[in-house]
Amino acid sequence: MELRVLRYFLAVAESESVTAAARMVHVAQPSLSRQLSALERDLGVSLFTRRPGSLTLNAAGRRFRPVAQDLVRRAEQAAETMAAMGEGEEAALTVVAAPATVASLLAPFMAGGGAAGPTLRDAIQEEPSRVFDTLMRSDADLGISTFPAPASLESAFLGRTPVLAQVPADHPLGGRTTIDLAELVAEPLIVMTRSNVARLVVDEAISREGLTPAGVVETGSSAFAQALAAAGRGICLVTDEARFGLRDLIVRTGEGPLTVPLHAGWDAAHYALPSIHALVDGLRVYCVERTRRFPGLQP
Repeated sequence: MELRVLRYFLAVAESESVTAAARMVHVAQPSLSRQLSALERDLGVSLFTRRPGSLTLNAAGRRFRPVAQDLVRRAEQAAETMAAMGEGEEAALTVVAAPATVASLLAPFMAGGGAAGPTLRDAIQEEPSRVFDTLMRSDADLGISTFPAPASLESAFLGRTPVLAQVPADHPLGGRTTIDLAELVAEPLIVMTRSNVARLVVDEAISREGLTPAGVVETGSSAFAQALAAAGRGICLVTDEARFGLRDLIVRTGEGPLTVPLHAGWDAAHYALPSIHALVDGLRVYCVERTRRFPGLQP
């Protein structure tokens, strides 16, 4: 299966016309038609519903389209990367991480000039438990998760990110920087589902100290948890950057502040290993610098 044929298929899928697609890819119409038919023979299925003057994707074509788009995208990224490396430039990297990690770590890191070294091309958002599975499917160059990387990958500990109790500025706790867990559980809480590591950390701390929350609202969206907190529905517990005018409080327990670990993992034989190492070093430094923003984390 050749990439040029996949591009022909995508052009026909977009234009719904062999004639228009032939103009788009600068190929004679009869040649494009033959290539399209050969692709369908190779796949063993028809990809289009053919009507006079038009072709529209059928069910098989709709399933195949994202596969073709992904293959073409990967090929283009590989060509760009190899060309950059040939010219001595840094490789552009794609990172896969949880949405909260993208929002609270990667995006601020980029915005603050943290990517002055290796260039980040993209950030794929994935559930923390599936980050390294996505990485090993070669959809990304570096994975960052609250779960440790599997032994088959090279890995590094980046640091710890705080679990933040967030309240509106006019909340009675809005002028503080810390809150004890025992005091916190007396308030209505807005927490993430148990697939979220921050939630697991909170639950373990509450159980360890023998506490019982007065009331809990659960949501699968950290942005929605913050919106509920901003609306006065309770105190949200997240790792995201504050939104909607919320203020951050560090949650203190008998064993110290509530935090979540961040682990990085990557293929030890990756072609851009120096760039990955440089990025990991930069993120590790940024994690340390980020904790300085939270007075409640300091001893």
